[in-house]
Amino acid sequence: MTTMSVWVRSLDGHISIGRQEQGHVLPLDRPEATGGSGLGFNGGHLMLLGWGACFKSTLLAAAEARGIEIRGLELSITGETADAPYRIEQVTMSAAVDADVDDDVKRKLLDIARNGCAVSNTLQRGARMEIALRAPPTG
Repeated sequence: MTTMSVWVRSLDGHISIGRQEQGHVLPLDRPEATGGSGLGFNGGHLMLLGWGACFKSTLLAAAEARGIEIRGLELSITGETADAPYRIEQVTMSAAVDADVDDDVKRKLLDIARNGCAVSNTLQRGARMEIALRAPPTG
């Protein structure tokens, strides 16, 4: 089992920076309509982007393992929100796959990616969640 880690540090108001263990960073913020400045990604968008990135990597690996060249791939992902509690209740993805294979093979690649992507599996099955309080960083 592998552990993935990210850190979120507040900078000013709702603006934060998100960093993963290899040092890559993203600006994080809330939309202006909900009190942020709109300068970065919000959590819901990051979840949808995370699903897309994981799905894309899994699909491309499946195609490569089968000797299928993918010339182009575009994923469009939406999340429908619900209240009480506020959450993303449904996620939907559409995929445009440019490859010299028929639609049945493309659908098979989509199934493989859905079943092999860690984020797809988490969204479908859920995950245990723990939240612990720790001392703030010094310095």
